[in-house]
Amino acid sequence: MPKVSEEYKKKRKEEILEIASRIFIEKGFEETTMTDIVEASQLSRGGVYKYFSSTDEMFKEIVKKYDQQRDVNIEKIIAESETAWQAIEEFLDRSEKNLINSGLGFGIVQFEYTVNSCRKENRTAYLIKRFEEVIKNLGRLIENGVQTNEFKPIQPVNAIIMFIINVLDGILLFRMLSIGIVAPEEVYIKEQISGLKMYLKGVLQVSEIN
Repeated sequence: MPKVSEEYKKKRKEEILEIASRIFIEKGFEETTMTDIVEASQLSRGGVYKYFSSTDEMFKEIVKKYDQQRDVNIEKIIAESETAWQAIEEFLDRSEKNLINSGLGFGIVQFEYTVNSCRKENRTAYLIKRFEEVIKNLGRLIENGVQTNEFKPIQPVNAIIMFIINVLDGILLFRMLSIGIVAPEEVYIKEQISGLKMYLKGVLQVSEIN
């Protein structure tokens, strides 16, 4: 039997993950089975299980890629912004654009997975680790300004980060619940992001150097 190259394996894994991501979005994570993915991939059962043993493993691999890209984007935003406040505005502007133009996408799958996993002990360690990573990486946007004395937070940095997460996740959740009930513009995404910026400018006591 000919030896399969690492490049081939990587490409095959990416193809399976693309299919899994699409089905997770269409059916919901909990409703998706390995059989669904095997049939959609047109591979043999062994051809899929060779790379992934469960939908849970596929989900984590997909999220890992999204998280890596988010971290790269944050570093790039910080590097390209003249001030720490401009970096935060750019991050929020991109978040707003994604919430308006990209639909629910895989974000709603992550939301569903998190909510449904709260009572599943076998997923607790993963959720805690990922939450800590999100806090850490978003925190770089604020710590960037603290280190340059551009920000003088009047609340704990982690509390501020939690507020950012709650607003962005809250918008995503309402978008999910309001499909077919209200138009996207009636979710007032722009206005809510604008309100978040006002809160941040006040709680961070942003210096006027920008």
